[in-house]
Amino acid sequence: MRRDAPDLESDEDETPRGGMGLVVVIGLVAAVFLVAAVFGGLALMERFGGGEEEADVRPDIAEPIVPDPIADPIVPGVAPTTGPTRAQRVENMRPRYRPGPFVQVVGLLPAGMSDMRRMAASNRTGRTIDNPWIVAGAELRPGGPPSAPLAGGPSLRLGSRERVDQPIRVIAGSPAQLQVVAGPGGGTDGEVQGLLLEFIDYPGHFWLPAVVESELGLIRVAGMENADLQFGIDSPVHPDGTPADPDKELHAAVRIAAVDLQGRVSPWVRRELRVLPLGTGDVEVTLTMTQSTDLDLYVVSPTGATVYYGNTNTADGGHLDLDANAGCNGHMGVNNEHVFWPQGRAPAGTYQARVSNYTSCISGRQVDYTITVRNCGETAVFSGSFVGNGDSANCMRDPGTNRAWCQQVVSFDVTPCAAAPVP
Repeated sequence: MRRDAPDLESDEDETPRGGMGLVVVIGLVAAVFLVAAVFGGLALMERFGGGEEEADVRPDIAEPIVPDPIADPIVPGVAPTTGPTRAQRVENMRPRYRPGPFVQVVGLLPAGMSDMRRMAASNRTGRTIDNPWIVAGAELRPGGPPSAPLAGGPSLRLGSRERVDQPIRVIAGSPAQLQVVAGPGGGTDGEVQGLLLEFIDYPGHFWLPAVVESELGLIRVAGMENADLQFGIDSPVHPDGTPADPDKELHAAVRIAAVDLQGRVSPWVRRELRVLPLGTGDVEVTLTMTQSTDLDLYVVSPTGATVYYGNTNTADGGHLDLDANAGCNGHMGVNNEHVFWPQGRAPAGTYQARVSNYTSCISGRQVDYTITVRNCGETAVFSGSFVGNGDSANCMRDPGTNRAWCQQVVSFDVTPCAAAPVP
């Protein structure tokens, strides 16, 4: 274009100045269209032409990654890592756990209870909060929650199954349950949008939406009589971060309030907690029941040894260190049983966990239970129920379809933890 300009100007004597300007504009436009046509043609040739050799060396364009419905946890002080998504890790776990015919899979957690820990988005790259407690589906936020109830705000009460005269017993690494019922207040927009939870003296507080899909199932708290909050603690530590005495219960408390759509807060309710000092190891199986009745836990190891109330210590390292509600008399209200193999002692192979309804302490009413399996750092949770007066026969064999007094909960595979499959 610059080389053509002197030729155009050399015709100045024969062409009026206005006409010359028109010619220049037309030339410029024509040149622009010519360049566009050339590059457009090249692009079409590249896309539809035969340039197969060039296509072979072009890098593949990856498909967009659809995020999981539940985001990977944000662990305080731990930078996010790349690798399989949470959904992929769960699918890698699934073949190792085969539930029985009358139980449901509640959740599979590749990194144990810590897989549920989340922090507020504003803290992902900033300040972290050192809080060992975890609430399924909830977000950990810094600072204290609003404390003053507001007139016309929502209501909140403990569920009918809660025994306020007894603390909730918590086993580290296993989910515990807390039943609450929330409802609207007197305002026109009184619908509950979520709950606030604060573990007394521990830093931060939790925000739990009224309806949320969590790793341990769908949680509904607004107006649902049977709604259970799932919570737990990674390890028994005091609010200042010091470990609890391994031979003593750790005393703690949680308080809960509901928040409506207008941001009004209900009166707070409080629940006492006791973290039990139990043995830990590579393999742990915990039974939790919703009523104070005599259910019994049986765990069969790959050696064929069965750990249960009649055989609390086995030659392969298995121990039963908590037997709840025995004969409707001993350890009443604890509502947990616990079997473990110490670190480095768990035999490799297939284990079986069963639960028996030894005798009903609640006149045959329904009792729901959960079994939590901790297996070399991962956690699997299953649920079932019994109705009836039970049977004192031992549950030493797989009961098959006879579910009235004994149920096969899960068969699961254990490898030596140092060589455990990477999820």
